[in-house]
Amino acid sequence: MRLALLVLIVLPQDKPAGFDQKGRLVCLLEEMKDRHGVEIAPVHEHVLGFRLDGKLPEGGFRYYTILRTRIAEGLFADKRFKDRDLRLLGRVFPGSAVLEVGRYHWWRDGKLQDLYYWCDVCSIKGSDPGACACCQAKVGLREEPSKGD
Repeated sequence: MRLALLVLIVLPQDKPAGFDQKGRLVCLLEEMKDRHGVEIAPVHEHVLGFRLDGKLPEGGFRYYTILRTRIAEGLFADKRFKDRDLRLLGRVFPGSAVLEVGRYHWWRDGKLQDLYYWCDVCSIKGSDPGACACCQAKVGLREEPSKGD
């Protein structure tokens, strides 16, 4: 009887890289169709992505796929984000162009705005457009001038 010994070498995992870029939300399927002639179904589910504006960061990508998380839900569900220049902050996972959004902003009259969802009933600030976590009332998108970065 032979005994095989398997030795695993555990290498340190690359950590996600910080992300802080300006751009616009796009449907990645439609962008690839328009730019590269990819054939897509006329009726399709949108694959939400972020297209960077301007010069690319070294080693970076022009397009990022946005993970659908609780914080990013507003980007998927709220149509007001679709036609705005946005600043997204978060992290990109190693070896990918997959973006986990941690915060998002847009500009009004040239000034960066913090964005959040607000419940008028409970006075609770949240990050997603779903019902209030406390009372289940409808929340509304609010903006205020950014207080930093």
